[in-house]
Amino acid sequence: VVDRVNEPIERSGPVVHGGECRAGNFVADAFRWALDADVGLSNAGGLRQGDPLADAVTKADLISLIPFEEPVVLASVTGAELHDVFREMAAPDVDFGEDDWWHGHVANARVVWDADADLVLEATVGGEPIDPERRYTVAVSEYLLHSEHEFPTLAQRHRVDEGPIQYEALAAYARAEGIDPAIEGRIEIRGRRPASAITGGDR
Repeated sequence: VVDRVNEPIERSGPVVHGGECRAGNFVADAFRWALDADVGLSNAGGLRQGDPLADAVTKADLISLIPFEEPVVLASVTGAELHDVFREMAAPDVDFGEDDWWHGHVANARVVWDADADLVLEATVGGEPIDPERRYTVAVSEYLLHSEHEFPTLAQRHRVDEGPIQYEALAAYARAEGIDPAIEGRIEIRGRRPASAITGGDR
């Protein structure tokens, strides 16, 4: 047992693809913590659906959430690139899933998305507007540096460091900080209905 959860943490498809959710916040927080990054980023499709995390949470439960044998890595991007990454969470150009799926979760950042205009209205890190000239570090799954479908702005050239296997990062974070994620207004989606019910998902 790595921690106990008082309020079950849902991870159904409509939840993880519907915008900000507690499971996504937990994963993004853990990634950021593991590498002391400016921002944590998790792709929604990487969160495996299943029963809620509840009561006594074990490492096996966390493996079932993110079962991939690949590390969390640290990417260094410009503010302009980070703004593009935040736009890509809405994935208006992704060729899988439903049009109203949301594809990302963040830590230490806030994104306001206008779905009708396909436009980022607000993007901040640590409560401050993104500086397009500054460099930011982002903790992400290694997969996202190679994916041609999600977050195409991210590439292997951005990689500057490597951390633990993803589920090991979740377990270490849970033991050190606990599992108590909250909805904090990290992602606000305007002008769109909730995510469609889904039966499967890409990573």
